[in-house]
Amino acid sequence: MLAGEADMTIAVLPRQSSPGGGRGLVVGLARRGTLAATGWSPQQPLSGMRCLSREAFAAAQPLARGWGVETALTIDLLRGGYRVVEVPCALQHRVSGTDLRAQLHRAAQYRDVALALAQRHLADRLGRLRRTGG
Repeated sequence: MLAGEADMTIAVLPRQSSPGGGRGLVVGLARRGTLAATGWSPQQPLSGMRCLSREAFAAAQPLARGWGVETALTIDLLRGGYRVVEVPCALQHRVSGTDLRAQLHRAAQYRDVALALAQRHLADRLGRLRRTGG
């Protein structure tokens, strides 16, 4: 960011010391959705550790709701011509387990990422219909 090489950076964390209880469903949804929408496949699409320029943050408004914010930020900025770069960072985070609370957390993440992707897909379809007069 300081060198002017990116408008948004996304922290890529090393493999965590203790494995989480997830199966990669939410990460896979976010990665596939970002790839389909932009042609770019992020390593860690759900990483919330990001740095944005003021201009990029303003361009991303309004932010998507809840857990869909990271996926939406990436898609919206890439589509807007902003430069998004993943940066390795030696950070750790607390992984969630396999209990009911953790599963409900992942379900909420999946819901919000799916909603953010659906909203962008619908906006694309409506935009194409308006342009073609259909």
